[in-house]
Amino acid sequence: MTKFDWEINIENLAEKVAETYGSDVVASVFARYDSTCFDDLSSAYYDQIFGDLMLIDADG
Repeated sequence: MTKFDWEINIENLAEKVAETYGSDVVASVFARYDSTCFDDLSSAYYDQIFGDLMLIDADG
């Protein structure tokens, strides 16, 4: 996947999680990877943060 693809997927999923659980939950996921949003997220963590958000979304 390209960086743009990751950005779209992560941001859309983060928005969905925020709607269900609140922005603090999304912020805590990004904080695990020493970032606050996609823009300062290391590309090494794209798949991990996407997986974390998917797990949270699946609980809702």
